[in-house]
Amino acid sequence: MKGLPSTVIASSIMVAGSALADPGVTPDTIVIGQSIGLNGPVAAVAQDITLGLEAYIRQVNARGGIHGRQLVLTSLDDGFVPARAAENGQALQQDAFIVAAPLGTPHTIALLENTESSMIPLLCPFTGAEILRDSFPDRVFHIRASYRDEIEAMVSQLTTLGIDRIALFYQNDAFGFEGLQHLEAALAQRDLEIVAQATYERGSLDMDQAVESISAAGPQAVIMFAVSLAAAEFVKKTRAKGQFPQFLTISLNSNGSFVEALGEQRRGVGNTQVVPYPWNRGLPLVSEYQSAMRAMDKASSDLSFNSLEGYLCGKIIGEALERSGEEPTRSRFVAELRGMRPFDAGGYPIQFSSVSTAGSDYVDITVIGPDGRFLR
Repeated sequence: MKGLPSTVIASSIMVAGSALADPGVTPDTIVIGQSIGLNGPVAAVAQDITLGLEAYIRQVNARGGIHGRQLVLTSLDDGFVPARAAENGQALQQDAFIVAAPLGTPHTIALLENTESSMIPLLCPFTGAEILRDSFPDRVFHIRASYRDEIEAMVSQLTTLGIDRIALFYQNDAFGFEGLQHLEAALAQRDLEIVAQATYERGSLDMDQAVESISAAGPQAVIMFAVSLAAAEFVKKTRAKGQFPQFLTISLNSNGSFVEALGEQRRGVGNTQVVPYPWNRGLPLVSEYQSAMRAMDKASSDLSFNSLEGYLCGKIIGEALERSGEEPTRSRFVAELRGMRPFDAGGYPIQFSSVSTAGSDYVDITVIGPDGRFLR
């Protein structure tokens, strides 16, 4: 796991001296649990997320922790396999105070379903799926916009530019179908329809038929509700046919792996973003994040949207813990989260409430430049 800071793997940390206290709190520590695919197909993204969360934890611990307690991150590798995420959840609900920053919709659902007995709070899932917002309103707190928000931002941007022939390339599963439904709805609001759509199978890069089908329609733009390797392959094969629509994809692909997979075809590909630009030092949140990354000997080239989101997740956790006082409980922690109406996370508002655990609907759009950098 090159570039990943060492994470503390806790075994069975319980509260000393209080039989009534929640797991994960000792007189000296508070354990934050995480299940994420540190190895496997999303390893680069997962390690980036964890790096940002660790950067916040080290920063706050250097200042003395929270109410005299050091934060400890317990990161368990699920290999991006939902069944392993479920197993990790069983362990974390006994050893951790909260769970933070899992990656993937089925993985997060598996984790939640296997921790229902404890109702352990879960923060900052790296997914914009509506099912997590609809089915778990009491214990899941989101700091990123939904997939619906991301699709709406793409369509708004394209139609503002006079582009109305929009196609969709998507993964042939529940993840992709959600993208299809959101795009159909966004276009219908503008009296438009998808001009062409095609799928690929999860884990496959066989998409020649999809390229042919969408290219034949001559779209002005193609939205790709696909994972990074598949989206990159689609761009390369479409351009190889002499077709050059505007390509747009979702924020989960805003990482170096996607840019690397695009290779020489990276220029001009667009991404939605659900956190601010990581190189904008004018925003206090970003300035704090950059300071935390420098303290871990990370350069400007190591900054990313994913690690900034991980850092932001840590900051929301830290704020709720501060508000929870010297004897935090899970129920008090959740109540304090719901009281953030709004919380200024450094020029970036997060707003939970008694009726909503969706803290942000912020969406920006970037394009990849010729040198591989994300440009605003």
